[in-house]
Amino acid sequence: MDSERVVFLIVGTLIVAVIGQLLVMSGRRYLANAAPTERRSSSSAATLVAVFFHLVTLGILALLAVIPFGGSPGDGLLLRLGILLIALALVFGVMLTLLGRRRQEALATEIETGRGIADEPRVGVRVQSPDGDTHVEPRNDPLDPNAGTAMGRPYQDRSV
Repeated sequence: MDSERVVFLIVGTLIVAVIGQLLVMSGRRYLANAAPTERRSSSSAATLVAVFFHLVTLGILALLAVIPFGGSPGDGLLLRLGILLIALALVFGVMLTLLGRRRQEALATEIETGRGIADEPRVGVRVQSPDGDTHVEPRNDPLDPNAGTAMGRPYQDRSV
């Protein structure tokens, strides 16, 4: 095996590994932010998509390494790297499409089942009255029709 192919295989493998790890990390965040209740499956879905990406791109890398390109060794290396980068961009786009489809499915499932924001615990405000009694007042929801105003019900002054 000539040195041009060895350099191509090493550089190509490094590029595939780096892009694949970026796909795994960003894919997990992308899917987890879409549907908080589906966090477990989002991690495994992103990992499966990344494995598919690695297998396809490493296969393309191996095929490009054995295809003979004419010209000087430097020209052949650059031509192989160029073709590899274009193939990586195409495969990466397909993987993003798969992740986007999985995200849409997770969002649709959450909407259909009615889970999500309504099931999350609401944060309240701890209020201590001058008598020393402590209670938690619920957070005002600007979209609540019973809130009175956008800032909640009007405050009743009891200081008199």
